[in-house]
Amino acid sequence: MKEFQAALDLSGTAARMCVADADGKVLKNGILPMKRRESAHLAEFAAGEVAACGGTLSDVKKWSVGIGPGSFTGMRLAAALVAGLTYGEKDVLTRGVPTAIAISMAAAPKLQENCKIAVLFDGRNHEVLVYCVKRINGVDEGISEGEVLNAEQAEKFFAENEFDVICGQAGEGEAIKALLPAKTAEELKLVEDFDLSSLLRSSKEFDNNLRDLIYIRPAVFTKPIN
Repeated sequence: MKEFQAALDLSGTAARMCVADADGKVLKNGILPMKRRESAHLAEFAAGEVAACGGTLSDVKKWSVGIGPGSFTGMRLAAALVAGLTYGEKDVLTRGVPTAIAISMAAAPKLQENCKIAVLFDGRNHEVLVYCVKRINGVDEGISEGEVLNAEQAEKFFAENEFDVICGQAGEGEAIKALLPAKTAEELKLVEDFDLSSLLRSSKEFDNNLRDLIYIRPAVFTKPIN
């Protein structure tokens, strides 16, 4: 019987999946544009990706789920699907892995060991989200809980912190640059697309915990009640 491992992510505007064999050899990378609140086609998409590799969802024995930063609803949908598929299956392992490492690996695949990367996201509400990773044994690993910064805070943050690479997604490039100091904006490396193979290579423990999602909530201000 064939066994597979897979990574699934819906932290952004598309569902992504990577399927590999039991030894980690990548067999397929797939992407399906999808609204973050729409889950009707997620299971079908996941099943189709594994089927294209000659198996079924029940043949996946290790699951890595993208936990962001990103859309809380989308991340919950992906985590819920995998939790449902693996419920009661004692021989199946799951874990949550930051989606940010897939973006940083796409931005700088040949970076040296111990280099630090800042992965930036459009936080809406005139804020930028910063998630920091570090290259360890050829794969990026998360080293922060994330920062939510307005333009003034971003200027101070990047003056006090040095990074070997600063990156983000191309679709969010203009919104991110508008909040960065001029020098940092010039250094920003934008990624057109990325795959999830790095999630499979992460050293993060398979702890069967898909609850701890990285949702960096932008600050919300309300008028005080007199």
